[in-house]
Amino acid sequence: MRKIITFFFIILITEANAENKIIYGGFSYGSILPENTLTKYIHDRTNGQSIIDKILLKTSKKINNKTFRLSFDLLMDGLSEKDQNVLVLALDDESIDFITIEGDNLTRTDIILSFQVIFFNTKNNSLNASIPIEVSKVLNSSQPLSKNQIISELKNMYENEVMEYFLQLVNNFKLKNKYNNRIGITKVVFEENAENFIHQNTEINDIFKKNKFAKNLSSLLSFNNNIAIVPYSQDRTSSTIMLKFQNSTREIKLPNPDYHIHLTIRGFKNILFKEGNIDEQWIYGSYVKIKIFQPDLEKVYFDEKLKNGLNVEFSKRSTKNKGSFEWIFFIDSLKILFDNFSKQTVEIDKKWLKSASKNKKINKSFKELAKIYEKCK
Repeated sequence: MRKIITFFFIILITEANAENKIIYGGFSYGSILPENTLTKYIHDRTNGQSIIDKILLKTSKKINNKTFRLSFDLLMDGLSEKDQNVLVLALDDESIDFITIEGDNLTRTDIILSFQVIFFNTKNNSLNASIPIEVSKVLNSSQPLSKNQIISELKNMYENEVMEYFLQLVNNFKLKNKYNNRIGITKVVFEENAENFIHQNTEINDIFKKNKFAKNLSSLLSFNNNIAIVPYSQDRTSSTIMLKFQNSTREIKLPNPDYHIHLTIRGFKNILFKEGNIDEQWIYGSYVKIKIFQPDLEKVYFDEKLKNGLNVEFSKRSTKNKGSFEWIFFIDSLKILFDNFSKQTVEIDKKWLKSASKNKKINKSFKELAKIYEKCK
């Protein structure tokens, strides 16, 4: 069984100082319900501390950050507001998808874990900082994985990749009290083509599917540009996120972004690119529109349609039922589009831009975006 592991992480910053004490808050669930996860088997506290409790505590004791001191004391009554800041690792989403390519005797299983490393104040329930992390693993096997096999893979991910990157990110994170400008995705729209595709290929509620796309774009924007991203709120009727602990919940207030990102998923399309005697090459296209603007000033900085094509090769014997599995390649194409889009403000890729946009002057738009991102650091 071959494994491919990728990591995406975001840093959302507010200000602090070296004397700042942060209290260890352990593990929680974010916008996902515990009963809807397989993580619940690794976070089973029936006999005391769970596996996640133990490895997270052990890892957190290795944190060495110059901008704050992590304390393992319990929160006490009578503490001042500045002494009630807490660090929590929250599971925001767990996604396990699989496809079976019968002609090639191949099953692909995708495991995606989305977290938020959250610094918040317990006195006023306000967000100080959030560092979203996405850890994904692709598993190829000759047979579909059993539930126990997937749980075993999840356990390995928590013990290794998740803890490794949690420690690395927190050690390198510069905690602050304030930053002047914020940016975040505030709206996700599905056009008819995209909505039909999503309805046909997933059972996930529309709101939560929008949330997944927003998280993926946010993580890549922040990772590639080192900028703060305000967490996406699913319906924007609420400016809070909920943390779920063993015996309590916390509703954390989100700051409002100064710069808004509207993401429109326009649709998906595939074409046969090349056909041989024993195989076929297909191009999987994804199409979006991204608008970035400042509503207070009614100023638009970026408003462009973009597309991306992913070349996938199949054996002819596997194409007979490709309609049952090819949706995952459309999603791969979309993720590559998000990644390439987010990199253009770091270094322009003329070849990709030529294929992605009809606007020959789009370079200027990305230069404007780079200035906006700089203000959000």
